[in-house]
Amino acid sequence: MNWEHLSLSPEERERYLRQLAMGDWSEEDQLKLKSLRVTIMGIGGAASSIINNLLLLGVGEIEAIDQDTVELSNLNRQFIHNIEHIGISKAESLKVYAQRLNPHVKIVAKQLKIDETTVNETLNPETDVIIDTFDKWAFRSIVNRFAVKHKIPYLMAGVVSNCFYTAFLHSPHTPCLNCLMGRFQGASLAGFFQTSIFAIDILPIAAMGAFSIAELIKYLKTGETTNQFYFGSLYNTKQDIRFFSLFLSKHFKKISEEQGVQWGPVWDSEGMTKLKLSKDPACRICGNSQFEERN
Repeated sequence: MNWEHLSLSPEERERYLRQLAMGDWSEEDQLKLKSLRVTIMGIGGAASSIINNLLLLGVGEIEAIDQDTVELSNLNRQFIHNIEHIGISKAESLKVYAQRLNPHVKIVAKQLKIDETTVNETLNPETDVIIDTFDKWAFRSIVNRFAVKHKIPYLMAGVVSNCFYTAFLHSPHTPCLNCLMGRFQGASLAGFFQTSIFAIDILPIAAMGAFSIAELIKYLKTGETTNQFYFGSLYNTKQDIRFFSLFLSKHFKKISEEQGVQWGPVWDSEGMTKLKLSKDPACRICGNSQFEERN
């Protein structure tokens, strides 16, 4: 981030007047945010909340990638899209939304599929942070490997039922995604989830967006990660979290149990659970053996 040469225009000063008046937010913080280049994987529900927060706060540049088009069933939660945009790409829909909300933010939106053959030519190794909201762990694994390779901060964010989760990772200083989510979708699990309709609404997405961007702001202000994993639930009723819990690594389950948390197919505890993270020494992506091979 190179913010020293930047300044705020009179219009920007008026737009951000209320946040600049906050005791823990300075003009320097605003300029750091203005210098930030953020790459967002996915332009769906989780991304809607995150993108909206970044636009309102005044980030410098958002690059967003999604292969899908807008559907009517998206509109109960993906509020950056609207009924007039049904059938067009989510990338084009985002451009319209962002221009109307905050034209000071540069938007680069692409309709592309990220896989092993496209990730290196699509993602920018000079981006300041990657925010991954993909709803398939196999795709997240590909993005995580790119982030680890280029030492890019990686913010994971998602929802499952009426729960949400987020963690700001920055290998080699913290674990990588593979340390936490060691099981990625094989054919049998993928087939099961592809035949399911994911139950979801806007409420956990709104909460997830706030917690995720708060982690980014902490990093922006201090240059350090909190190395925390957050899992929140809005209700004390039983929530099906298999799309999350089935993919947890043995290492993450172990450190969770050491901190009094047991993961299963159902979660029924209301409120926020916070876990201190640690690296998996045997991780095949960021573990010690991997760094020995590179050095």
